[in-house]
Amino acid sequence: MNTDISKKYGHLLVDFVNSNGTDEAVLSFLSGLQRQFSFPIDFFVSARNQFPSVDTITASLIDLEKEFLKLILKKKEIVDQLNDQFKLIRYGIEDYDPLTKTISMTSLQLNRDTAGGVTGDRQTGLAEPNGGGFLQTLKMLGLSIVDGPVSIKIDAIKGEIENLLGPLAAGQILNLIMAGHEIQELILKCGDDKYKDLQMLAEEHREVFNFYIKIERFQNDCAETLRMVIDGRSFHDIPTLGSYLEIYNRVGSHRLIIGDKNRLIPVFSTDEGQFIAEDEIQGWIETLEKIIAFCLIEFLKSEKSRKHLKKCRTCSSFFIARQPKTQKFCRKRCRINKDRIP
Repeated sequence: MNTDISKKYGHLLVDFVNSNGTDEAVLSFLSGLQRQFSFPIDFFVSARNQFPSVDTITASLIDLEKEFLKLILKKKEIVDQLNDQFKLIRYGIEDYDPLTKTISMTSLQLNRDTAGGVTGDRQTGLAEPNGGGFLQTLKMLGLSIVDGPVSIKIDAIKGEIENLLGPLAAGQILNLIMAGHEIQELILKCGDDKYKDLQMLAEEHREVFNFYIKIERFQNDCAETLRMVIDGRSFHDIPTLGSYLEIYNRVGSHRLIIGDKNRLIPVFSTDEGQFIAEDEIQGWIETLEKIIAFCLIEFLKSEKSRKHLKKCRTCSSFFIARQPKTQKFCRKRCRINKDRIP
């Protein structure tokens, strides 16, 4: 592959990873895509107008409230991650209340009709009906026969969760407790009413905020991959690379552009101005995931291009160096201020 084209993908990736916030990350990425591959102006204008912006929702919030909202969303994400493991024992977490330090749990074992009657076992997990410890605690609370949810003190079940589901679930429980402590501190600063308002805001715009969390995860995954490449890790030892390679292999047909020296270069087809359906957030997620995966793999395919990938010694931003053997800073200002940064 042409090294210059490969480095264009690298520039798109580092701009995406270095961006501060979801809106900046996606819009700068799409703007760069248009600029690097000469897409018509309608491509970016259409994308920008359809983009489900988080900033639009949070524009009226002050910085402290935005920090508060981010913690609430983090708490919800941890609960979702825990539920992926809890469903194996046929229980689910409704919510975690940081004020009372309780988890609200409900049974997944029983379906119920509209009149509230039992309609049968869902068979959603591998729970032992007479299991001891945590399962026995839940059974004693009646979770197998009531609609729930039932509140349980989180400190009382930490050890049992680790024994039942392993250290990963226990670590997530600790993360949930830590997020709860941070939320408590912000409640003291902002008040309980503000906490309730922000919880309601998070619920009203759940789909957009879930989109925001996924984009942030894309950024983190790409940053981790680039960091490991710089560290000289084998591709086999980069956990996130395998999943992006699978996405890349499913991308589908490419289109050709004319490169230097009359070379025809394949690039990922975005269908330009119509690559996403209006207001379809899932369409945004799938499309961005495909484009980012394509850019990442196309960049990594070129060994020459990978040598240009650097991390600034002053600001720690990724960048594509013009002179990879000698360039250690992303810009002149970082080189001048190198001794001022610890």
